Amino acid sequence: MEDFWYHSQSIATPISLSQCGYESYQANSTVRRYTVQQKWIFHYVLSGKGFLEVDGQHYELKKNNVFFFFQGQKVRYYTDKAQPWTLIWLGVQGEKIFDFLDETTLVNKHTATLTDDMTSNIKKIMLEIIQDNREQIDESESLKELRNTAALYDFLYRIKKTFLLPSLNTNRPTEVNIVDYINNHYMDNISPLNIAEHFNISYSQLYKLCMSKFHSSPKKIITNHRMRVSVDLLLDSDATIKEIAHRIGYKDEFLFSKTFSKNMGYCPSKFRKLDKEQLKNIRFK
Repeated sequence: MEDFWYHSQSIATPISLSQCGYESYQANSTVRRYTVQQKWIFHYVLSGKGFLEVDGQHYELKKNNVFFFFQGQKVRYYTDKAQPWTLIWLGVQGEKIFDFLDETTLVNKHTATLTDDMTSNIKKIMLEIIQDNREQIDESESLKELRNTAALYDFLYRIKKTFLLPSLNTNRPTEVNIVDYINNHYMDNISPLNIAEHFNISYSQLYKLCMSKFHSSPKKIITNHRMRVSVDLLLDSDATIKEIAHRIGYKDEFLFSKTFSKNMGYCPSKFRKLDKEQLKNIRFK
């Protein structure tokens, strides 16, 4: 896809698409440095690597990472020269956007981690919005607004569903929210203390809840989920042991191998070589 940038002329709706774009950077691309004018700008890294500086913090970003800015922030971002990145983005305007964001865990953040399913859906929606605006560039503004608003609300629905504040999930049991949180963040450096803090409960409360509902400690629930994902990756992908370790939240592949061996009875490399009959007898420990 060629580089493209669309600016909407409409600000009529409470939440509206104000811009969208696609850009493939080169090694000599200039550093982007400016004060954000849009209410919220959401970026997705399609490929390559780059860096973000905002509010005194520095982030290294790579393929499938997302990052975002809020109005009034001074930002600086630039590509890695060895692996220039390609970005897509949406700018969002409207008087209700901060009401929307205040009901999520994204406020005061600049990056977020998406699940594999979320990554695929968000990328698909963003690319469709950009492609539609490129192909329908001569369409009337009123039609563009309808089309863009419909697509934007689909995008926002998926964002909010993933990052909704736990206190607003009143129709679901707390233990379900905890499992959902682990499922969505197992690839991060999460711990039982992180989870307790996220749900504004003590570690003791979290531990008692997990033991009463799942007969397992929070740490064990995290580990078991990571092991299940790693089993799928070992059997169904060509990823290296190191890559798998990083993808499920282990920075140290040796710690991953040790944990996997303890839980599965085989080290990852030997597990990969088991036949179907041997695999039938595997149980989590």
